[in-house]
Parts: sequence; structure tokens; C-alpha cells
Amino acid sequence: MDYIREFDIRLDKEMFYAGEILEGHVVLDTIENFKLKTVRIVLRGKAHAEWQVLVSGDRSAIKDDQYFIDNRSLIFGKVDRQEGPAPILPRGIHHFPFKFQLPQSSLPCSFESKPGYVRYYIKVTLDIPYASPPQGMKYFTIIGPHIDCMDDQYLKPIGALEKRTKCCLCCKSNRVVLQCLLERSAYVCGEALRLKANIKNQNEKDIRLKVRLLQVTKQFACPLILFLIMEKYIITGDY
Repeated sequence: MDYIREFDIRLDKEMFYAGEILEGHVVLDTIENFKLKTVRIVLRGKAHAEWQVLVSGDRSAIKDDQYFIDNRSLIFGKVDRQEGPAPILPRGIHHFPFKFQLPQSSLPCSFESKPGYVRYYIKVTLDIPYASPPQGMKYFTIIGPHIDCMDDQYLKPIGALEKRTKCCLCCKSNRVVLQCLLERSAYVCGEALRLKANIKNQNEKDIRLKVRLLQVTKQFACPLILFLIMEKYIITGDY
């Protein structure tokens, strides 16, 4: 809109746990007075999955969406839309605060991948009587459930032992023994992983230690979607 210089959604932080209070405010900077009926805000959590299926040479997409958070609030204007003049918002910078209580249940973590994603966002709509309503969206991150870092199962050290012997024809070289140990079995963001490695090299050659940090994620398909895929294959006769 020509008379709106800035329309922004600002949160107190970008990452939240389940059960926390999400707070923020909508910033609206206008260069002239205009009529504004309401400012509505929606908090949503959406899971989306999509598969590409090849049946009899035809490729089709199977999609499924699920909303597990859908909270709405009115931060400006009246709930009932009675006929009458809309309030006039004077020019200048305006801040509309809002607050949402995230569910106490275990919310799925924010996730991004090619076959699916889990996203959380705030959507704000400005209801202007004589123009299409401007909309703004702000994404944020949900972190996994709270973990008691002092629990015994996370304070136990974790280690691994590997022994290797090289064979060349009928000759066997001396063994190399590698033993690694971590102080704990669980860590949080921002922590340093201290790895202790003991190497027993019984060969004459020098060896080098290389360490690599990997993250493994698992995806589980909804049983209903799998049932629809199987049903489609049965109907078309492709087995």
C-alpha cells in the first residue's frame, strides 16, 4: 500500500519450546491517516508431506497437510462487525502487542526436507474497508521437548572400540586399536563436544585421526497415506 511505509512482525526470540509463551508485536508505520477495521493474527503449526508416485508410466503427487496449532486473536478493532464508520488510524509508527500460549503437549520440532516439512508461523491480516487486506507472515522455530540434563541416562559416558589388522596375501601386519570416549551421551546447542581418543599403533607407518560429526534424521510416513498409495496400486492392477 502507498500509505504504509513498514509492515513487520517482530518476536521476542526466534526459537521456542512447547509450553512457553510466545510474545511479540506488529509494527505498522503509516505516512497518512487511513481507515482500519481490524488487525487479526493467527498462530499456526503445519505439517506437510508429499510423495511422487509412478503408476503405469504416469507420475502423480500425493499430498497431505495437518494443522496441529490454529489459534486466532484480534489485536485491534472490535470482534463484532457492525455497520458504521471504521476507526481511523493516525499516521506514524504503531505497535500492536500480542501473546500466545504454546500447547503443553509435545509439539513436533521444526523440520525441513524435500518430502515434507513442519513449520510454525504467525500470520497477520489488516482489514481495510476499501482495499485488499495486506498480509504478513513470520516463521519461527520450535525446539524439541525439555530434557533434564542432570538425568543419569545423559550423564553416562559413551565410548567405542575398534580393532583393525591389515592383510596382504598371507602376511598380516600389526594391529591398530582405536578407542574413543565422550563425557556424556547428550549435548545441547552451543556446547563443545570433548572427544578423547586413545590410539595403539603397532605398525611402523604413521596414522592420522580424522573426526567427523554427522546428524541422522528419520522420517515416518502416515499410515493413512500409505493405505491410499496401496489402494491406488491395487485399483490399477500394478503389483
